[in-house]
Amino acid sequence: MPLDPTKHKDWEIAEAAENNMKTVYELADKLGLQKDELLPHGHYVGKVDYQKVLSRLKDKPDAKYIDVTAITPTPLGEGKSTTTVGLIQGLGKRGKSVVGAIRQPSGGPTMNIKGSAAGGGLSQCIPLTPFSLGLTGDINAIMNAHNLAMVALTARMQHEFNYDDAKLAKRNLKRLDINPRRIEFKWILDFCAQALRHIVIGLDGKMDGFMMESGFAIAVSSEIMAILSVAKDLKDMRERMGKIVVAYSKSGKPVTTADLEVDGAMTAWMVEALNPNLM
Repeated sequence: MPLDPTKHKDWEIAEAAENNMKTVYELADKLGLQKDELLPHGHYVGKVDYQKVLSRLKDKPDAKYIDVTAITPTPLGEGKSTTTVGLIQGLGKRGKSVVGAIRQPSGGPTMNIKGSAAGGGLSQCIPLTPFSLGLTGDINAIMNAHNLAMVALTARMQHEFNYDDAKLAKRNLKRLDINPRRIEFKWILDFCAQALRHIVIGLDGKMDGFMMESGFAIAVSSEIMAILSVAKDLKDMRERMGKIVVAYSKSGKPVTTADLEVDGAMTAWMVEALNPNLM
């Protein structure tokens, strides 16, 4: 029976299409990737060692680039992803060598009202379930890197509240004099958790943090997500990671992740996420 997007649900179309999808090895071969440039995550999803690819193709001309940006979806849900995948299919039908780059679905919209953000109808990204539920762990890496900065920030505020400058110096710490009313960071979670948007933390004893207002935002709103989107290599990412402003001092001076000496550890969480996914 032919698949009809006016009659079949997106998941039904995806499920049927997955019976005939190419393996990640076939995709890599069709794209001209070499064996050591493909990093498989099972049979149908993988990562690409982009540095090896760019090095091998450094003398090749760049392709043409089409940007599908913010648009209002139709009542049936066709928006950026559906348009992008549809363009890929149309250009491929016309004999063009084409590939699409789309962002991963966020767990919040997937589990709330928006759906998987994998496209729709006959213009979808498959396999649908792995794509919608974490894929290769990039968003999880963003959460760990971001929340590590929050741990470093709140721990530093705790120490500066509990100890004088002499005791801080014994711990190789210099007072940053962080203003608790000018904290720029929140925690992040990959769900739409309304009850956690505005909370109070550090309610127990002196060793359990600094009591202050805080909250959770959704994972992909993190500045680290933006850095991942624009970083050209690991060195660039490392430099950008150290410039993140997490708070301000009482004199109005920015307090960065570099001041907290956590930017290197945050970057370590993000190393694998730099490699794009292939599916």
